[in-house]
Amino acid sequence: MRIAMIGAGAMGGVYGGLLFRNGVDVTLIDTREEHVAAIRRDGLKVEGVRGDHVVRVPAFLTTDGLAPMDVAIVFTDTNASRLAAKSARAILKPDGFAMTLQNGIGNVEALVDELGAARVVAGVSMNSAANPAPGRSAYTNAGMTSIGELDGADTARIRAMHRMLNDAGIETEIVADPIAYIWSKFVLNCGINALTAVTQLRSGDMFRVPEMNALQERVIDEILGVVAKKGIRLADADPRHTIRSHCRVRFNKPSMMQHIEQGRRTEIDAINGALVREAHALGVAVPYNEAIVAVVKGLERSSELRAEPPIDYAKREAEAEAEAAKDAAGQPAR
Repeated sequence: MRIAMIGAGAMGGVYGGLLFRNGVDVTLIDTREEHVAAIRRDGLKVEGVRGDHVVRVPAFLTTDGLAPMDVAIVFTDTNASRLAAKSARAILKPDGFAMTLQNGIGNVEALVDELGAARVVAGVSMNSAANPAPGRSAYTNAGMTSIGELDGADTARIRAMHRMLNDAGIETEIVADPIAYIWSKFVLNCGINALTAVTQLRSGDMFRVPEMNALQERVIDEILGVVAKKGIRLADADPRHTIRSHCRVRFNKPSMMQHIEQGRRTEIDAINGALVREAHALGVAVPYNEAIVAVVKGLERSSELRAEPPIDYAKREAEAEAEAAKDAAGQPAR
């Protein structure tokens, strides 16, 4: 079985590297030139809970010119889901299928739009990983990977993926309702990731700040209110307890915290931002989540400004005053 790992950063690198190390024919696809160059030059360094390994796995920037694949595992961040779905369609054999293990909601739908429901498998990963430098993927916490067919069927392909992942040291289970698991992970991420991003505190450190505990409880109240109003069935019987227990004992860096540190665009639109959109559609008030989304967006913009050439703020003030004067005079600002 030939597998394309679309998105080979933290999680994609760990999964792709461990699969390849166990004899699976894996090709990594990642758009970051320095990351792909490092893998080609020095091999992919997979480190952490499954040991430290250097894996000489093929890596490319695009799917162009590659031989057709049987499976595309999608591990890009959610901002790239639509492009990843198009890449999957381009690289897959006619009877090939794609599997998403991404954070957030909307990823399954992006793949279904491109490939059709029959060619999509869904799942979630409760593992943690980091991408500390180009060419490196750190496996920081081992958890369960849950995968399943969208219609709950027991198929040869889902059993093959289950066996392959477990054989590579990635504990995996087959579930009948993967969407329930996706929403459970979504709720967990909504309750933790953005809060760590805006405070730059790891989950365990955040847990030990009483004011952050109080804020997190309000955020969780809103999340669970939307889930109840929407009638979503979760795989987790007590998501509040799961979130709080996770924060008590985990000191990993959630992906959104890493993205803010690295000055990258976050997945806020597919996590708390998606929750806010769902809430608005249902007529549910979620002011705490709205505020968190706004702060993350502000941090993203701050990162963009720091990456730009030095700004002439005197010039910007003059332009802003001119705009304000036009508005006051009833003229449209340009």
